[in-house]
Amino acid sequence: MRHIEHLVEPDRILLSWQALASKNRSRFVVGELVRKGDKVTLRYFTDSEDFQQAIADGFTGYPAFQIQQGVMQYDSQVLDAFIRRLPPRSRSDFSRYLELRGLNPEAEISDFALLGYSGAKLPDDGFELIHTFDNADGAFEFIVEVAGFRHESEVPVDDIPLEANVSFTPEPSNTFDDRAIRIELNGRKLGYVDRGRLDLFHRHLQAGHRLTGEVTRKNGTPARPLLYIYTRVVPVTH
Repeated sequence: MRHIEHLVEPDRILLSWQALASKNRSRFVVGELVRKGDKVTLRYFTDSEDFQQAIADGFTGYPAFQIQQGVMQYDSQVLDAFIRRLPPRSRSDFSRYLELRGLNPEAEISDFALLGYSGAKLPDDGFELIHTFDNADGAFEFIVEVAGFRHESEVPVDDIPLEANVSFTPEPSNTFDDRAIRIELNGRKLGYVDRGRLDLFHRHLQAGHRLTGEVTRKNGTPARPLLYIYTRVVPVTH
């Protein structure tokens, strides 16, 4: 598996939530973690459409920071609460955990950056953390799971070779989301970029930057196969 070559230390990480009990299993961006110095703050996007849709689907806030009337921001022990989503660095298989997420076990990475790069997903609560790369300077890489692969892919998982090149194609005619970006293999659909990363992809596509991807990992189960793309963003130079 290829390692991420350019680590970008984030100042901001998005918090997304998937309604696991919903029929369409929609994923919503519901807030952000912002770091200033040693302090990390969680802020909910209470005025956003995503947040309101999440509430309608049963979102009540992150367990340690439940939504309260008039409270949209939490400042106490935020990083500690989210770090619990990661395996301890002392675990014997921690290097393997990093490798599966494209991270070199020899590289130095902060806890905050690890949350963003790994996603810190757990199997039963629907939360994921998303690195925004707002402060990236130059080329950078990340690994993204193909959203909707199980239902949307036109290519069986066994027919998709590792290291195969994929492309990212905006789909403005998509009736569900006109900002959708399709992930394709030789012109055949594999699925989509998840909603939490659409701003990231559109920002660089609109700037004319080069976005390339290759299949880096396949796992999951026969009933729910998962596909991951090693994605590289190279800014244009003038």
